[in-house]
Amino acid sequence: MPRPSAAHPGTGWGPAFARLALAGTPGSAGELRVWAARSLSACPRPYRTDTDLRERLELVASEFASNAVRHSASGRDGGIMIAALFTPHDRLALRLYDEGPRPGTPRTPQPPPSVLDDTALLDSEGGRGLALVALASAAYGFTAPPEQSAHSVWAELAPDDAPPAASDPADGPDTLGRWS
Repeated sequence: MPRPSAAHPGTGWGPAFARLALAGTPGSAGELRVWAARSLSACPRPYRTDTDLRERLELVASEFASNAVRHSASGRDGGIMIAALFTPHDRLALRLYDEGPRPGTPRTPQPPPSVLDDTALLDSEGGRGLALVALASAAYGFTAPPEQSAHSVWAELAPDDAPPAASDPADGPDTLGRWS
């Protein structure tokens, strides 16, 4: 299973081809999912009709929005999130910005479990979302700059015909709280 990347690739992604601001409410996961699918259909790349890519994008969008609402300040009254879609090289990339952690919560997310069939996961109410993102994505990660309250999560998704990305084993968090 790929682990979150040690380096955020967003600086090489170029400008976003679609953006959306949304309220940090429980319904935002569905709103982001629909927006992402519609935006992919309007994407200038040939993979805009790739059904598997669309389904994986919808899954990742849903997980990102659900986590932001549940775990970040974006989920409080008046909270917002901003989503952006990019088309770097032969991939599709989704980045979701949130308002950072709620007071009293950890500044950085926990790494995903290394295996999805862990017995503890079978009975838990949560904890599988990042593992699903890892399975659906060619690369993913988050930023949690110490000097800013806002966070972002991102994922790159490869179309069916793109080669799989190489991934490094988990070494633990770096200075910005990202895993390699």
